[in-house]
Amino acid sequence: MKNHRLSRFIRRGGIIAYPTESCFGLGCDPKNKQAIKKIIKLKKRSRNKNFILIGSSIKQFDNFINPLDDATKKTLFSKWPGPHTWLINVNNQCPNWLKNNSKIALRIPSFSKCQDLARSIDMAITSTSLNLSGKIPLKNYRDVCRFLPNQVKLIGGRIGKNKKPSVIQDFKTKKIIRS
Repeated sequence: MKNHRLSRFIRRGGIIAYPTESCFGLGCDPKNKQAIKKIIKLKKRSRNKNFILIGSSIKQFDNFINPLDDATKKTLFSKWPGPHTWLINVNNQCPNWLKNNSKIALRIPSFSKCQDLARSIDMAITSTSLNLSGKIPLKNYRDVCRFLPNQVKLIGGRIGKNKKPSVIQDFKTKKIIRS
């Protein structure tokens, strides 16, 4: 079911906190530079660190990557949906603040709350752990409520059972960046 109110909030630069497979995450419209800056400031994060985008379908990544052939999709979907992030070459439309060495980090999670969220707003969003940079990610609702400023919209629910963040793998080289 579409959530037009939440979609408008995000597209206008709003930040959301939501449960992921392993912790609460922070999300925004990846094409909104001001929203990205808000997350960087909130987390006290280095501007050099990149963001992962999550979506409920590969179509939600169309603004960031070139069309994919069937063999490439087959490889991606050998790990998707799931806690696996692929680094994929970007297209010319991808904003500079999202790419690193002409690549972008993308994931289609299997966690139903993330799937439902991306489907309800019909767009990919950033996915970064909810914490101060270098600190332990927040895992329970009460801690999230204490940490968040009022301008961040909290999507309630419990996190998944994963103990670690997603694996990150370069699609072209197959090198594991984070295990």
